[in-house]
Amino acid sequence: MSFALGGFGLSPGSGTSRFSSTRGRMQNGVTQGVNYPSPFFDVAHTYLPVTVKQLFRWCRYYFLTNPLINATVFKLSEYPITDLTVEHPNAKVKARWEEYFREHLRYRSFQIECGLDYYTYGNGMVSLGFPFHKYLTCQSCKFSERAQKIRQYWSFTNLTFRLSCPKCNVTSEAEASDFYYRDASGIHPIRWNCEHVEVTYNDVTGEHTYFYTIPPNLRNDVVIGKKDVVESIPQVFIQAMRERKGVVFSKDNFFHMKRPTLAQQDRGWGTPIVLPVLKDTFYLQIMKKAQEAILLEHIVPLRVLFPQSGSGTSDPYTTINLVDWRDHVAAEIARWRQDNNYIPIMPIPLGNQTIGGDGRALMLTQEIQTWSEHIMSGLGVPREFLIGGMSYAGTNVSMRMLENQFLGFIQRHIQMANWIMKMVAAYMDWPEATIRFKPFKMADDIQRKAYLFQLNQAQKISDRTLLADADLDQEKEDAIMVQETAMRLQSTKKQQLAMAEVQGEAQVVMSKAQVKAQQVMAAAQNTGIAPGEPGGGANGTPNPMQQMQSQLSLQQSQGMAPAEGGQAAAGIDIEQMAQMLAEQIVQLPPDQHQVALENLAAQSPELAQLVQQLLSQMQGPGGGPQGAINQSVSQVDMRPQPDKLPARRVSAAV
Repeated sequence: MSFALGGFGLSPGSGTSRFSSTRGRMQNGVTQGVNYPSPFFDVAHTYLPVTVKQLFRWCRYYFLTNPLINATVFKLSEYPITDLTVEHPNAKVKARWEEYFREHLRYRSFQIECGLDYYTYGNGMVSLGFPFHKYLTCQSCKFSERAQKIRQYWSFTNLTFRLSCPKCNVTSEAEASDFYYRDASGIHPIRWNCEHVEVTYNDVTGEHTYFYTIPPNLRNDVVIGKKDVVESIPQVFIQAMRERKGVVFSKDNFFHMKRPTLAQQDRGWGTPIVLPVLKDTFYLQIMKKAQEAILLEHIVPLRVLFPQSGSGTSDPYTTINLVDWRDHVAAEIARWRQDNNYIPIMPIPLGNQTIGGDGRALMLTQEIQTWSEHIMSGLGVPREFLIGGMSYAGTNVSMRMLENQFLGFIQRHIQMANWIMKMVAAYMDWPEATIRFKPFKMADDIQRKAYLFQLNQAQKISDRTLLADADLDQEKEDAIMVQETAMRLQSTKKQQLAMAEVQGEAQVVMSKAQVKAQQVMAAAQNTGIAPGEPGGGANGTPNPMQQMQSQLSLQQSQGMAPAEGGQAAAGIDIEQMAQMLAEQIVQLPPDQHQVALENLAAQSPELAQLVQQLLSQMQGPGGGPQGAINQSVSQVDMRPQPDKLPARRVSAAV
């Protein structure tokens, strides 16, 4: 950090000439007196600050106390800040600078703080502090060591170091010096308070010289010898306090952001945003004070009770004791407060009168609201920007003006960021990069983006232009899309191969099961089911129902399904098959006939119909529909015919 010593004082243009203190009418440069005020004279004009430092104090006061000014300054400082982007061909250099600004400098929050100074004072002043160690050197033996390591051997009195040398044991005044070293983590930006800075401006050359006045709190800490403060403050500040001079900032290590102002009133300072509304804020404060008085005196009414005469000839003041009447009324009121349903009984009528209570009619709500809008207009922001509920539209002139103001503010931040990078790169011997911020866009740019998208769909603008408006790089996006496409194809390929493998395994299993089922059905058709096996008859005979289903399944699997016209495929007669199935169904229990016919109809409707006809013929003339067939079949005795004739019945008649 480079500083120098120098004397300074207020220049004629930076002090009393900034705001005229004349209160009377002037004619030909001569004051005629104050008996007849100026047409522009008012009460607030008498309180305007005379010097720029008084102006800064009033700006700070209103920023801290006035809600309109505080909210406006914060929104103007925070809203346009966007993320920082570093561009450099070397990826490592880019990553190092991005990490340095984001993690070490915490540049986003630092930008907001600089914005608060910029809008409140109209000026933002920044320097970089570089790391250093303070060394103390013994004048007797030239022993030198860091002040932090030999803290118990030295003291600081009368703005000088007194060292008890641990080497030669001589106590004398030590020579202090600052040794700067390279450490990126030790570099930090410093915001200077404009109230402690003086500026001298050359009207001819336009050059500025900045002086720093050490504030009283820092001066007191150094004078009393706080070792933490003395060790960390540069030696030039101690020398400036010893010689009672100001510290001159190095032009290379000083960045000044200032708001635009008139050339005549420049004098090296920017115009605070609060200056045009100081008088309006004074009027608003007067209305708030009046409102406060109204709230204190006129909101809660004063009620007075008094004895009232019953007629025009009766006078209660001559007939009753007023002291007793007062005590009685007070007692009745106390009882009523304890029990709101209590009904007091008074000997004479009770009169009352209300004083005050008209505060609502005296409120200044509309006037305060109107003057608040005047202040917002003076601050240069729309009412909706501060209060909310703003409808963003591309044709809104005030929003476009506000956007232009933000763009200028961001441009100053870009200059400051490049200045910080240049200083750090020169000190650390790092390669420089290009710094920019993501484009600042107002919320109404959504419509603009939709319009650009429509132009892109109509092939009127390129994809690169569309992506550039959204702060996207087409080359990076194309590379990302190529990677994502390759990953999607690889994932789809793996998924399809896995599905094909699963389907193939399932088909193999199904084929094996079908072959095994066909073999089992063929064996059941040729040999029947062995006795005692599941599905066999009670006496070991095959189950006719299962035999029938096995035969049908085997015939269908072998392509021997019945053909149309009663002709069987592959040389099999459908009538013969129907006859065989009908005989097997007849042998089934009566409750299974209908189930067998339904299963047969599901496999071959024509064969089922032919079997049903044969069953009807087997049951004789009584056969009919399915319900009748089932009933007749269930009544037939399927036992074999007896070999011998039964014995004749003997007549029961005697």
